[in-house]
Amino acid sequence: MKIRHFLVLVVVFLVGWLGSGVYNSYYNHVYFDEHSTAKHNSDEIGELSGISQTHRNTENLTRQTIVKLESLARLDQDRQNFRDKPSPSEWIKNEDILVYENEVIIKMEEPLWAIFTDTKSMDPVIDSTSKAIEATPKSEKDINVGDIVAYQSKYKEGIVTHRVVETGYDGDGWYAILKGDNNESPDPGKIRFGQIKRIVVAVIY
Repeated sequence: MKIRHFLVLVVVFLVGWLGSGVYNSYYNHVYFDEHSTAKHNSDEIGELSGISQTHRNTENLTRQTIVKLESLARLDQDRQNFRDKPSPSEWIKNEDILVYENEVIIKMEEPLWAIFTDTKSMDPVIDSTSKAIEATPKSEKDINVGDIVAYQSKYKEGIVTHRVVETGYDGDGWYAILKGDNNESPDPGKIRFGQIKRIVVAVIY
């Protein structure tokens, strides 16, 4: 009887021991597979997130580069516009200028001689050391943007010699806006053709 009880206990022990081993083996397999899969998925998500972030960074850099290039293009255009100012009209043709060893002859009708005071408003084009040859305009059609003209101002005594920066028409007829090259703002008021006395056609230094 004792032997039978002993054998039963041995059998129960062996069954429990085998069952525990099988359970542990199954649990470890499932546990590591799940965690391995989770880690793998996490790595993929991290990699995809990294790619997405890199793509966004590249797009941001591209947009920043485009904005900078557009800004530089506008700046370059502004510089070109600043440099590309209207020039005075051509009053004297090349064939009317004769240069010899000891003299220069300029052929033009009714030339006028002019000298200037040291107002600094037209520096560096015209200064007190400059001399000029001037002509008398016949009509407003002879006055163009870029020309340098001598006119009688309503706000200042004497003759003012400044550049034409705008022309147009209003209810009183033709007018011009003048400005000294070295001044920050245009001359006051609209200048009418009757105020314009001469137009500079040559500057001699």
